[in-house]
Amino acid sequence: MNRRYIITGAPGTGKTSLINELQKNGYLCYEEISRKIIKEQQQIGKNKTPWGDLSGFVDLVYQQTIKELQNPVNQTTFVDRGLPDTIAYLKTKLCSTPQYLLDFPYTTYYASTVFLAPPWGEIYINDPQRPQSREESIQIHKHLIEIYEELHFNIEILPKTTLTQRVDFIRSII
Repeated sequence: MNRRYIITGAPGTGKTSLINELQKNGYLCYEEISRKIIKEQQQIGKNKTPWGDLSGFVDLVYQQTIKELQNPVNQTTFVDRGLPDTIAYLKTKLCSTPQYLLDFPYTTYYASTVFLAPPWGEIYINDPQRPQSREESIQIHKHLIEIYEELHFNIEILPKTTLTQRVDFIRSII
């Protein structure tokens, strides 16, 4: 049984704060690969980002995710975004999806339940790695639901509540 759970959601929905809280509660957690890549690209003056060279960005996310997924998981683990998120971003930008993402064996690496943080206007903030508008965020949210359903994941919508209550909600399901 795979215990690598995806925490997903559009930008600015509290995923990273939740991952940090889960980590404080003793869970093994992996930070968001796409955010790391965006920061690296900004630091070196390159444009492999969701709003620059999206195709190059997706390739980098895939390569780094594959490296992370090679780590064996023998405990309950959480990842800030999963590989299917890249398909949702491509769909939002009306770009085609590379075959390697369509053929990927998602259930080999991820638990069948994914936790989705819904759009939450009260906590949404833009920053250098999150330039999307709230409207774009809502479109990404819709595509995330579509993609995870197409890939046969069971989607659990996280409540808009405190981090402690979100952690309790996750615990009640896993």
